[in-house]
Parts: sequence; C-alpha cells; structure tokens
Amino acid sequence: MEVLMGKLFNLMGVFALVQTLIPPPLREYIERGLSMLWERLFRSEDPYVEIRVDEEVAGNYHVNELYNQVGVYLGSLRSALNTHDRLKAYKQAESDPISFNVHDDESIDDSFDGVHVSWTHSVTEKGNAGNNNASTQKHFTLRFLKTNRQIILPAYLDHVSKDCADIERENSQRYIYTNNYGSWEESSFNHPSTFDSLALDSGMAERIKADLDAFSKGKSFYHTNGRAWKRGYLLYGPPGTGKSSLIAAIANYMLYDIYDLELTKVSDNAQLKSLLMWTRPKSVIVIEDIDCSVKMPNRDEADESSKEATDGDLFGKLTLSGLLNFVDGLWSCCGEERIFIFTTNFKERIDSALLRPGRMDMHILLSYCSFPAFKKLARNYLGIQDHPMFLELEKAMTQSSAQVTPAAIAEILIIHQHNPDSALSEVLAAFPRHADATIDDASTCKGHVDTTTGDECASEFSNRKSKRHYFRRGMSVFLRKSRHPDRSATSRSHSNYLEDVCKET
Repeated sequence: MEVLMGKLFNLMGVFALVQTLIPPPLREYIERGLSMLWERLFRSEDPYVEIRVDEEVAGNYHVNELYNQVGVYLGSLRSALNTHDRLKAYKQAESDPISFNVHDDESIDDSFDGVHVSWTHSVTEKGNAGNNNASTQKHFTLRFLKTNRQIILPAYLDHVSKDCADIERENSQRYIYTNNYGSWEESSFNHPSTFDSLALDSGMAERIKADLDAFSKGKSFYHTNGRAWKRGYLLYGPPGTGKSSLIAAIANYMLYDIYDLELTKVSDNAQLKSLLMWTRPKSVIVIEDIDCSVKMPNRDEADESSKEATDGDLFGKLTLSGLLNFVDGLWSCCGEERIFIFTTNFKERIDSALLRPGRMDMHILLSYCSFPAFKKLARNYLGIQDHPMFLELEKAMTQSSAQVTPAAIAEILIIHQHNPDSALSEVLAAFPRHADATIDDASTCKGHVDTTTGDECASEFSNRKSKRHYFRRGMSVFLRKSRHPDRSATSRSHSNYLEDVCKET
C-alpha cells in the first residue's frame, strides 16, 4: 500500500512538472480537447442552450458590436433593482440616465414573448496571471431552455439590438444644422417644445402624432408599394401661430435631427442636390417661409422666361424644377426615413406642383387662437384647468370679429402668470364683443389638418375674416385722421393704406 501511494505521488509530481513546461496556449488546447472527449464519452443531457457573446471578434481583435449592445440593454433593465443586493451604477454622460448592472459572474433575468432567459457577464484571464502581458477577456453568456430555441433565435437578439439603438438615440445629443452654401454647420438642438406645450385645436396633435407613428413604422409598407420612405408636411397660417414650435415638437417626438435649409444660401440646383446627399436618415429637413425666401417663378413663368434666356442665363440658377427634384426626385430616396417640412404664411403663393401629395402629403393649417387652444395655454402658463371666466371667454372668442394669435395670448399669460384673474381679464379685453354674422361659415370648415390640398375652405375663411378685421381697423383710423386737415401727410398715408386693403378685400 505504501509503495502504491509513493508511485501515485511520484506520478502527480511528474504531471505537475510537465504541466509547467507546456506553453499556456497548448495547455488550454489540450484541456479543451480532454473536456470535449469526456463530454462525448459520458454525456449528460443538459436542457439549456448557452450563447457566448465575446467582447472581441475572434481572430481579428475587432470590437464585437453586439457585446456593447447587450451591455446597454441590460443596463436599462430595472428588474435587477428588486432581485439583487449588489449592483453597479454608472452614468456615461451628464444628460444620460443612471444605469444599473450586476457584478461579474452574477446573472440577470429577462423575458421575451413569455420565455425566461438569463444573462451572465464573466471576466477571465488570458495568459499567466503574473505575466505583464496578461490580459482579460470579457463576455456575456445567454442561457435559455432548448425547447425555446425557435422563439429566442434570432428574434430575441434582434430585439436587444433594436432596443439598444432606441436607448442610445434617446439619450444622445441631437443637432440642428444650417447650410453655409455648400456645407452644413451644426449646433446642439435643445428646444423644449412638445405636443403637450403647443396650443393646437382639439384633435390636431393626436392626428399629427398618429401620422408620425405610422410613418416611423412604415418602412416595409413604403417599400412594398414602391415609394421612398419619406413624408412631407406643409405648415401654413398667419405669423405667430406656432409653425416653428410645431417643427421642434415633431423633431422631439421623433428624436430626429433638424436640417434648416436656407435657400438664399443655395447657389444652384447642383448645390441643392449636394446638400441633400449630406443629410442623415432620421432627420427633419425644413424650409421656412418658402414663398418669400428666394424668387422662384412658377412653371408657366419659367417657360416664358426660358424662351428669351440664353444658356448662360439658365446656368447656375436655383429653379423650381430643382426644388421639386430635391423633394420628390430620384435623389430624394438616397438616405431614407426623413421628413420634409415647408412653412408659409400664404399658401396660395406656392406653386401647386410643390403642394401635391407625394411632396407635401399633409397640409396643416395653424390659424388664430381658438378656445380649446386657449385652454391648453391656460393650463401650461397659469396652471389652471378651469375658471369661472372660461364661459365668458369662450363666447367672446367665438363671437368676436377680432383674431389673436397664440403667441400674443401667450405673452399676456406670461406677464400675468402669477395672477390668473388678471391674465384672463386681459385676454378677454383682446376680444371685443362685436358679433360677426359670417362667423357661422366656420361650421363648414372644421378640418384644419388635411392630407390633400382640399382645405381651401378653411384657408379662405381665415383670410377673409382677417381682411375684414384689418379693413375695419383701417377705416376707423382713416376717419379719425380725416378730421384733421392740417395733417395732410398722415391722412394721405392712411388713405393709401385703406386703398390697398380695399383692393385685397
């Protein structure tokens, strides 16, 4: 017995000596081979599948993007807060939320389509621990039952990647770009406007958001029907009705960057196409006041002028044809998931070719402040949901011939933000009680958001009412001034103003 024990100890000593002489990579290879041979000879049925996600791609030492995505995804899970006593907390940037994760070699649970999965993060040493060249190898291990293989692979990993992209986009800094002739210049975009802060008519915000949601999920729908994945909106109405704020709210809702295109800094059609090529997906391309930013004749005028123009006159010009190709030409599909927004105070001045569906898909009228819009302003600026003066205000706003923009009312509420009674009194004073019989025309023009150009009724009514208001104001001023003959210059100026207004009406 003693001889047998002595031989055993000698054999163990020889094995330990040989093990130290074998290089670590070769030793790992031998151990892995012996382990695989043992599993084949004495196989035990394991009901689980394990998928390893290494930090580096094997063979080329490149970073495995999936490894980073899994880390971001697991850091967003809040299930670990209630199930683990030891957690790691981190915050990568000032604007990022606090994320939590478990310690190494501890598991965190998740579920997908009713299937339970677990993740484990491990760190192992590569090479000898005492060697200065030793490094660490990090990896995640996904574990789930074999019976759920069809549910998890590859749908769950795709779900992890998509959620990670959404998290990074939501937490990342967004930018607003403006063109400086042939290039874009960027600035941080931190506009606070949201659909909740906008003074829109009842149902308008919901309709716009529903259209945006359908667009963001419609990649396959657009491609199936042979359309580029883009959407066009025309915002029109008087100044001060919230067109720029609505653009910011759309960008914040979609988490898109903004490209503010200044046509006065575009020299020709080729430069316009180049600027389009440098825009990124998931962006809003904006042209504000398109009717007056540059002089672009409509197609009939362009055809007449082209007969008299030489080749040199036509070269190097920004034309309506170039703008149409920018919005809906062959190059418009190079870089998808983009929204085009044009704004104008006078929709009738824009060429109809630019307004048709496919270029401007939805026409949104932002008109003067209505009572439902005012209630949103009162809630946001004064912090009140209801007030005894609301009934009187509603009657005044619906029966008065005066029209006030949301921006003007917002300024009144800002000044009197600490005194709701005073604020509402000032707003009420802005609407004289002079009933306008033609106000009933509004009952036939209730749709302010139109997907086609068939919204002339609302536009015509708004313009007609506005012209009546300025005509009456001009008439009263003219009559007062005409009582003072000595002020001939002033009287003549007001007379000219009245004549211009009469021509418009």
